[in-house]
Amino acid sequence: RYTELLNLVNEEILQLQEKLRQQGVKHHLAAGIVLTGGAAQIEGLAACAQRVFHTQVRIGAPLNITGLTDYAQEPYYSTAVGLLHYGKESHLNGEAEVEKRVTASVGSWIKRLNSWLRKEF
Repeated sequence: RYTELLNLVNEEILQLQEKLRQQGVKHHLAAGIVLTGGAAQIEGLAACAQRVFHTQVRIGAPLNITGLTDYAQEPYYSTAVGLLHYGKESHLNGEAEVEKRVTASVGSWIKRLNSWLRKEF
């Protein structure tokens, strides 16, 4: 049964590899592959992916995120935790970028107003 499951996973990985090749993005995998989620814990999956893709493969787990319980630091939750972390960081960084643009815009408006006032008065 385990061999059957691993063969199915192997087939999925091969199909993914072919899709990446067809789309011309396989070369973007140069840094390696990180497997996440519950399926990443299947024994032999990382070795199988490494044979198929001919690149480094590792099992991902949440890193450098404070406040997680030991349970949430397992690879099973790495996808969800990673997406939440990415969303939080993007949101925070996005607000900072918007704030910078607003500040720059207001500063520019004040300079123009100041220039106009000096000319007129």
